[in-house]
Amino acid sequence: MAEDAGPLIAGLFRTEAGHLTARLARLLGPGRLDDAEEIVQSVLTKALHVWPRAGIPDNPSGWLWRVARNEAVDGLRRRRFTAPVTPEDLADSLPDQAAGADNPRFAAELSNERLGLMFACCHPVLAVEARVALTLKAVCGLGTGQIARAFLLSEPTVAQRITRAKARLAEARVPFAIPAGEELPERLEAVLGTLYLLFNEGVGSSGGEDLIRADLVSEALHLARHLADHPVTGRPEVEAMAALTCLAAARLPARQGADGLPVLLADQDRRLWHQGLIATGFRHLKASMAGSVETRWHIEAAIAAAHAMAPTWDGTDWHHICDLYDRLARLSPGPVTLLNRAVAIAERDGPAAGLATLRPLEGDGLIARYPLFAVTKAAFLDRLGDRLLAAEQLRQALDLADRVGINQPDRRLLLLRLGKLSE
Repeated sequence: MAEDAGPLIAGLFRTEAGHLTARLARLLGPGRLDDAEEIVQSVLTKALHVWPRAGIPDNPSGWLWRVARNEAVDGLRRRRFTAPVTPEDLADSLPDQAAGADNPRFAAELSNERLGLMFACCHPVLAVEARVALTLKAVCGLGTGQIARAFLLSEPTVAQRITRAKARLAEARVPFAIPAGEELPERLEAVLGTLYLLFNEGVGSSGGEDLIRADLVSEALHLARHLADHPVTGRPEVEAMAALTCLAAARLPARQGADGLPVLLADQDRRLWHQGLIATGFRHLKASMAGSVETRWHIEAAIAAAHAMAPTWDGTDWHHICDLYDRLARLSPGPVTLLNRAVAIAERDGPAAGLATLRPLEGDGLIARYPLFAVTKAAFLDRLGDRLLAAEQLRQALDLADRVGINQPDRRLLLLRLGKLSE
């Protein structure tokens, strides 16, 4: 129905924007990423105007690609008067590839193009932070605000970082292709970091009404498994990332209650966990053991596996998980790692030990601005019977969350917990 066009286009924007950008970027060539993104925005705007009147096409994705391709080809032809256009520039635009959108070979080609764009965005000419931010924007379709919250940075800072990254890629004329040889490891690490942030944004949205963004979770799962299955990129650390995303995503059916509130891992009904994803995760975890180097992705996947094997929260092997977090803290001492380590220590040794683990982090400016630090501290204080200080920490967490961004279900849960402490 034509009246369904708005929601359909919104859904297509989330799922197809990255595909379209990747294809257009390869068609237009290095240095034209801005043009590719502008064409995608233009095509989606056209769909918003045309589909409600003319009806939704039988193949919406194919319609979007045909219109985008035509705009790109017209732009390339106009460039002939000011810049040379090689035969390769137009080669991909000639066949009507959109007509084969359901063909497995077409799907594989499309996935390769997206991976090629990811690796272009993760080129060594860019700083690591810029690589991740640009990939999240260009390939995965995240907004600048979402990326800023993921990095705990201001939105103008991230916007400037992305703009400079695009300019640097254009200057270096970086090809949109999967690298090989000695180039691969460095760029692969940035790709895996990007997938990690994308997945985390999906399982715990940084803003809006949704707790879980299934589209982002699906995107991260697909890209991680595609990387793992690819003959060039299927390395042990990639297998570990695929294992981590599968094992963590398996818990999502139990992540949100009927009232819309988040359900903490300790309270989840483990019968709802997706057993197929758990089995797939363990297969990838086994494959990841082929290498001799332990990465943060191996350790995080092992932690997820320990939770997947535990029959209950109380039956979890906290000694093993604490050992894993100790190793992870040495490799990657980020705020989430340190807070999760404190939670594991509190489960193993009691809330006073967890609180003591947090004290050395008080002076860390980055962690102090992270709402979960105050939330974790509040949980320990509550278990120790200090409801007054626990409520104070939750108020601080809400204040921080409102400044850096928080989804509404998480905010409602914090308010509910604060209300119970204030009774």
